[in-house]
Amino acid sequence: MLCVDSFSRLRREGLRVRCDPMWCSFVADSNMSPPQVAFAIGRAVGPAVTRNRLRRRLRSILGAMDVPNGLYLFGGRPSMSELTFAELETHAAALLVAAQHSRAHS
Repeated sequence: MLCVDSFSRLRREGLRVRCDPMWCSFVADSNMSPPQVAFAIGRAVGPAVTRNRLRRRLRSILGAMDVPNGLYLFGGRPSMSELTFAELETHAAALLVAAQHSRAHS
């Protein structure tokens, strides 16, 4: 879970990558171990049951991946709720690859 300072840092320094319908804001920080991850899944995505299920699935997916050290905020548009577990996994992996690619070019 991210603290208020982490959210401020994401707002100031964060880079955003997209893999429609998902996005990820991140700040690479090699000193931050383990990586800190949060989710921004608003009411437009669906009722609380749907949003909570998405968060649980994303926690499971990211927990099984090698997430580089840093701050991460994952979110998405309402159509995110229609993705299967496998599609969420694919999108999350693509976002992490895009984040690493963006980091290398910043």
